[in-house]
Amino acid sequence: MELIIDVLMLFIVLNCAFKLSLWKFWQQLLFSLLLGGFAWWSMRYAILQSKTQMADFLQNAEALQTMAILVTIDSAVGLAFGLRWLNGTSQSSPMNYALRCYPSLLVFPVVFYLLTQTIFSATGVSFETVALAFALVVAILLPLLAVGARWLLPDATTRVEVHLLLTIFVCILGLVATEHGKMVYAMKEQPVDWRSLLSTFVLFVLSVALGYVLSRLKWKITNP
Repeated sequence: MELIIDVLMLFIVLNCAFKLSLWKFWQQLLFSLLLGGFAWWSMRYAILQSKTQMADFLQNAEALQTMAILVTIDSAVGLAFGLRWLNGTSQSSPMNYALRCYPSLLVFPVVFYLLTQTIFSATGVSFETVALAFALVVAILLPLLAVGARWLLPDATTRVEVHLLLTIFVCILGLVATEHGKMVYAMKEQPVDWRSLLSTFVLFVLSVALGYVLSRLKWKITNP
């Protein structure tokens, strides 16, 4: 589970960096300073944590459900932004502008978790020094990652595609990591409801057919 969480946090940070690469540099710097300020502010709560408390948090059903909601919201926004961009929707539309301005909610709990782990590792160093150094690293590293993403992939559309793929990975790994291991589902023996299965299948086929027809009509209207 720890390995999954580590990979999940890595994907969250990379996903945020690719999203910030679509911003102007001063916007990237402003958000990074905000994130660094959050790291410094959350020191007062991070020093109250322990490894046992963090382990218990990762096993708490209510906490995992809250994290699953955050993962779902973050992934839904990322998917909506990526799909609207790739479909050629005008970038000046209010919806696209709002989606583009959304960086990530998940990066804040990631920063808090990494801060607590850094405090655990830096034994013998004052909490203020560790928190200040960590906040500076966050404020400097995130814009550098965004610039590196833009340098590696100069085309904005390609970066959006990578952002879309990372969002899907974050969604899958996030839901896997937030699954509570103590949940038990009772198996019930009952006959298969073939009528419901057939109705579901027919509804699925009709939905696909309707979507195809509407797509063709839209194409013919927009391309006379």
